[in-house]
This record gives sequence, C-alpha cells and structure tokens, in this order.
Amino acid sequence: MTSPHTIYPRITSSIAIINNVLLILLILFKSHPKVGKYKILMIYISVFEILYAILDATIFTKESMFIVVIYNEKTLAPNFFSDIFCHWFCVFFGISMAVFAVHFIYRYLVVSGKYHLSLIGINLTDISYTGVYFWPIGADGQQHINWKSTVGILIIIMAVAASVAIIFIFGYKCYVETHKLIESASQSASFNKLQSQLFYALVFQTLIPVVLMHIPASIGFIASFFNMSMEVFGDFCFSTICLYPVLDPLPNFFIIKNYRDAIWKEIQTFKRWIVKCKGGSTVEVEIPMSSKMTSLSRDQSQTAQN
Repeated sequence: MTSPHTIYPRITSSIAIINNVLLILLILFKSHPKVGKYKILMIYISVFEILYAILDATIFTKESMFIVVIYNEKTLAPNFFSDIFCHWFCVFFGISMAVFAVHFIYRYLVVSGKYHLSLIGINLTDISYTGVYFWPIGADGQQHINWKSTVGILIIIMAVAASVAIIFIFGYKCYVETHKLIESASQSASFNKLQSQLFYALVFQTLIPVVLMHIPASIGFIASFFNMSMEVFGDFCFSTICLYPVLDPLPNFFIIKNYRDAIWKEIQTFKRWIVKCKGGSTVEVEIPMSSKMTSLSRDQSQTAQN
C-alpha cells in the first residue's frame, strides 16, 4: 500500500536513524573528556530514538476512540510481530518522558556534586491495533464509560505528570547549580562551558518530545474522552510523533561545541573534496589584516619617495 501513511514515516525513520547514528559516533569519538559516563545516557537516548523510529505505527482517532494501528502488509517485520510492535509503540511513548527525567536528575547530581543516585475499506485482519474506547455502546444501545480504558489513561497521565514535575524541579535545580558552578570558578572554564552546553542541549531535547508527542497525544486523549475526537487529531499526532526522533538529536549538533566543530570540519573537508573532484587547482591563502596594512603602508612609502 503506497500512501502518505506509508511513505512519510519511512522517510522520517530513515532520517532519524541517520541523525542518531551520527550523534552516537560523535558521542563516542568527539566528546569532551570530562563528559565521562554521561555518554552512556546520551547514547541510550539515541538508541531509544532509533528503535522508536523503526516502530512504524499510525494513530487513528474517532469520537471516543484513540487507536494505534499497524498495517500488516506495509510493515517490514513478519505479521506475528505486529501486535507486539503496537504495544511497544505505546510503551516507548510512556518511556520517553521518564528518560529525560532521569537525565535531568543526573545533570543536577553532576553539577551539584551530589552523587546519590483512515481505515475505511480495511479489514481487521489486515491491521494490528491497540487503543482505548472510552464510551462503548452496551447491549442496551446506550453508551457506557469503559472504566478499564479510563483508569489506564489516568495512570499514563499521572506517570507523565510525575515525569514533567521531575523535569521542572531538577531542571531548575540544575540551572541554579550550573550558575553557582560558573560563578565560583571552582572548575576550569572548559568544564563550566561544557556543563552549560549539556544542560541547554538537554532542555531543548526535552522540549521537542513535549511539543511533538505529549501535547498532541494529550489533546487526542481529552477529545476522545469527551466523545469529540476527529480523524484529523490522529493524523496530526501521527505526523508530529514521526518527527520526534528526527529532530531530537539536533540540539546536540548545534549546542555542544565539540560536536558542532566536528561536523563543521567534516563539511569543510567534503567541500574541498568536491572542489578537487571538479579539477579545481586554485589555492586560496588568507592573509591576516595586519599583514595587509603593513604591506599597504610599505607601498605608499615607496611611492612617496619616488
């Protein structure tokens, strides 16, 4: 089946895998020596996002239903894995905020020095799905609340709320401790800059899943609970979740100096290789401004004497 629900996630998954593999290589070979064991947590996030990108699922919402769907015929895995992948997709969604909560706690401990630790026409046999149905129709023809689904979603909401609370609390603590560290000058300037870069990279890495995953999904959950959900909610949620593993590595590329310099160096090397392949033989030599001014003054002096 060739459709936007097939093409779009495969494009985003491919880009996400490339970005995260590149980040893992930078973490392993270009990290500042003082990053230390934090590299393990950074690699964990990248591996997590690669696996999330591979889980190719679609979101479908309608009235009081919120369903995660996998088309059996479009997945690259055998059909008997589809049900498992559906559940994994939901589990990974829940894990995502916990992952960043742990990172904020770790960053705080480091800087503070406290080391405590649309499905119309598709048969049910053609898809694998999991989801919630808040207001199913009973034998009497009336809608009744599904307490199992409701309680399950409430547990998810509480778990996400707890993770967000931890992020805000330890994010603020980490911010305060980072500024204390910089002002006290108890560590080297390079160490202080590194801690600041890691903190801000983590802040942006956390904002991306909040904006692209949890806010859209929460809107879908709330609309479904009030029996007001529309298909567009599912399409929007599906589109933004696919972007999450693509964009999440980018803050590390632009904020952490070691990684930024390594990428820029490779870009410059690639540009020189392109020029060489085109047969270019011109070599540009950059002359410092001070040398140019000295040479100009010498020429003017000679002209005046003549």
